[in-house]
Amino acid sequence: MSIFDEFGFMKRWQKFFEEIERHFEEIEKQIEEDLRMFHKPQRIGGKPRYYYYGFEITMGPDGKPVVREFGNVKRRPDVERIEFVDEVEPLTDVIEEDDKIKVVVEIPGVEKDDIKIHINEDGHLLTIDAKGKDRKYRKEIKLPAAVDPAKAKASYKNGVLYIEMEKREKKKRGFEVKID
Repeated sequence: MSIFDEFGFMKRWQKFFEEIERHFEEIEKQIEEDLRMFHKPQRIGGKPRYYYYGFEITMGPDGKPVVREFGNVKRRPDVERIEFVDEVEPLTDVIEEDDKIKVVVEIPGVEKDDIKIHINEDGHLLTIDAKGKDRKYRKEIKLPAAVDPAKAKASYKNGVLYIEMEKREKKKRGFEVKID
């Protein structure tokens, strides 16, 4: 007989782990009940290989919180249902400086050659498409200022895409009127 058996340590540990297992089973049942409360999710396209959802809360320039969602699970408040899409909307940060706009996008699991970046003609809309072996990403970003597409630079390292764009110079519109 070991010293652990004499003092009942083994029985106490066994009870402890049985209690933990019981709690996990209760949590699992509660999650299943919560999921049943939602409407049956609708899929767009085929069944996704994985479900990815998150949100980010930041403070807007007006002092009010701004909530941005990302992932391939889309909530549709107009019809109160959830949709799953094949393309993941990645987590994105847009940083505006005096003369530049920087965009940082998390798109792991793709190669550099699989990423397509497009800036529209007026320089206000940035579109990122990436398609790897088992992952698809798509993000459209309305830029806070017009940028010069010819001066945009991008790099991709460790699943993070960095894009740096120069703002277009603001040209004065109209004509100056001289006073006589």
